[in-house]
Amino acid sequence: MYADSVRALTNAQTLILFSEYRGCWLVLIDAAKGCATDPADLSKFKADFVVFSFYKLFGYPTGLGALIVRNDAAKLMKKTYFSGGTVAAAIADIDFFKRREGVEEFFEDGTISFLSIAAIQHGFRIMNMLTTSSISRHTASLAAYVRNKLLALKHENGEFVCTLYGVNILSIAFS
Repeated sequence: MYADSVRALTNAQTLILFSEYRGCWLVLIDAAKGCATDPADLSKFKADFVVFSFYKLFGYPTGLGALIVRNDAAKLMKKTYFSGGTVAAAIADIDFFKRREGVEEFFEDGTISFLSIAAIQHGFRIMNMLTTSSISRHTASLAAYVRNKLLALKHENGEFVCTLYGVNILSIAFS
């Protein structure tokens, strides 16, 4: 299995890996980090699994995410135990149980967080109103503002307070 974030998938070498070795690997895309400001075009990346967090997307609810699984990859997933919510029927007197048949039911343990699920529709409504491109521009603007303010900070002796390392955030944000 090859797993990486959406940001890393823009790398040309990664795209080559996808095209040349696709039959040999299962691919998982972690879309949690960039799904609100830089959503992945899943038509470009034929992933077997995509994971993301609604908290990272909307800021609420905590503890609720999604795992999107291709049907052919779902057949490869094996669950070694079962617990509340994943069983359609069980008989205690004999060794009998019937698991739920749907992939989404089979891997969903415990009580469903129905209040959190109900809140998701409001998050999507707000994102559609604001649009991801405007959210992305605003996030880039905030990042540039903070970067410039940090780089302008100086001690009394004139030495800079902050040194920023890493990829130039402005080149990413406005490319």
